[in-house]
Formats: sequence, structure tokens, C-alpha cells
Amino acid sequence: MSIVVVTGARGYIARALARLLANKGYSLRLVSRVQNDLCDEESWHTLLRGADAVVHLSSRTDLQAAETNPTEDRIFNVEPVRVLARAAERCGRAVPVIFASSTSIAGTAHSNLVNEQTLDRPCSVYDRHKLECETILQEATKRRVLRACSLRLATVYGYGNGIGSVNPNRGVLNTMMYRAVNGQPLTLYGDGSPIRDFTHVNDVCNAFHLALAKQAVCDGGHYIVATGRGHTLAEAFRFIKQEAQRLIGRDIEIRHIAEPAHLHPIERSNFVGDASAFQRLTAWRADIDLRSGIRDCLQQLVANAAIAGAG
Repeated sequence: MSIVVVTGARGYIARALARLLANKGYSLRLVSRVQNDLCDEESWHTLLRGADAVVHLSSRTDLQAAETNPTEDRIFNVEPVRVLARAAERCGRAVPVIFASSTSIAGTAHSNLVNEQTLDRPCSVYDRHKLECETILQEATKRRVLRACSLRLATVYGYGNGIGSVNPNRGVLNTMMYRAVNGQPLTLYGDGSPIRDFTHVNDVCNAFHLALAKQAVCDGGHYIVATGRGHTLAEAFRFIKQEAQRLIGRDIEIRHIAEPAHLHPIERSNFVGDASAFQRLTAWRADIDLRSGIRDCLQQLVANAAIAGAG
């Protein structure tokens, strides 16, 4: 039985991934910052002892917090990866490491579809730090300290193992679905024209599982994980409105509001990804279309609300 260390265990993707991997027969070491100091080399050395692989999901994803305090963000997001590489070198064997990265490293000035050859132009502290982590892991792979694969995730949404991320910087659809089932208006910046490649959390978890199973991807590089289909925010909000109204029988307002002054340029950008390189190596594909994913999440939320009400 393979032993996999999964960091960020209390996080959105990690909870869904842990359920999937457990069902696949993996033995898991679930790690959270509350229990383990990931900036401490001895902590990593203990976690790596006997482990067959690491899925590093732990990070702080708050875009504005990173811009406000880059030094603190580095401690949260970069230092654990640097220390992981040092600890892996002590282990004396090249443990596979699957790192959760971000497609927003491509920045705002690119054509779509974005693939692995697209020039990196990170324009936020968060994305510069993600790229720095990728570089650390790539260099460690070249030195055969570990074998890394960075999965650059598009916009993740969906129920997974609970509603998960309601971080307004990184989980706008989940936030709005939660508001919809509670009969609250959906607040949309401007005309909602930015295009996103919304990728369901279950498809994302399957990508991590396949990266563990098909370790040819652990070559030190990065791979795009995205559906290849773009939707405007306005279209996604309309799907939420229509599906929520069908489920709860109540009109849901989409309220257009002015963009806040602090809105980062990356939040106005358009992105659609090309995952064909990852697909060729792993046979991964995005199975869940946006409308179906929204429908499923809303149904789960409504069902949970009914159970809570009955209790």
C-alpha cells in the first residue's frame, strides 16, 4: 500500500483528494499547519520517513493578503517548499512530489489557449511565489533530490467533500452558490465579461491521483490542468441563478456592482487552458461541464440545508 503525505489537509482540495485516495487504497498522512510546522526541516524529515509520495497543497491563497504582506506570504507559501527540498535530500531517495500551482502564473498578457510553452508573466505576489516554488522543485529534480511535478490549476469550483473554498479571491463560484441557496443576491463586478476556465474539484482531484499513478509526469516541469472551455463570469452566474431557482423555487437576483478600487489586474484577465500535454501522459480529462458541476453543488447544498433543518 502506497503511503502519501498530503499537506493542507484542512483545505478545500485536500479534503476531497483525501477521500478519493483513501477509496483508491492509499495510506494517507494528512498534514495541517496546526499540527506540523512546514517551515521546520525536522518536521518534513519525519513526514517523509517511509513515504512513497507527497502531494503539497498547503498554501495561503488570499491574493490581497499576499500583496499587502509579501514577506509573510513567502513564509506561508515558499519557505515550506524550500525546506521540503532540503529534507528530501537528507532522505537519500527521490520521493515524488506533486505540487499544486496556478495557471495565473501566465499573467494577463497572453493568448488563449494557454499551454506549457506560454511565457510566464506572473503579475501578483502570489503567482511569483508559486513560480519560485516550481523553480525550487525543478532544480531539486535536476539534482535527483526528489521528482517533482507542478500542476497548474485553473479556477477550481464545486462541492467536492463540502463546499470548501469561500475565499472571495479564489472561490467566487462557491461563494455565490452558497449565497444562492440562501436566497441572497449574487454580486457581480461590472458586466462580468472576464473569461475563466472553471475546473471541477473532482476533476482536479483525479488529476492529482493520476499524477501519483503515472509518475512519468514527475520530470520537474509543470502541466496545465484545465477543461479547455471558457465561460464568462456573467454566464457562470446565470447558470447559478437558473439552477438555484429551479431547485428552491425562488427568484435569485444578479446584482451588478462596481469593481473595488483594490481589484488586482489578474482578476480582470481572460484565461482558457490547454491540458493536452498532461492528458497525453496520464489519460486525464475533465469530465464535468460547468453547468452540471453547478447543478450538483447546489443540490448538495440544498440537501445539506434540509438535513440541518430536520435536525
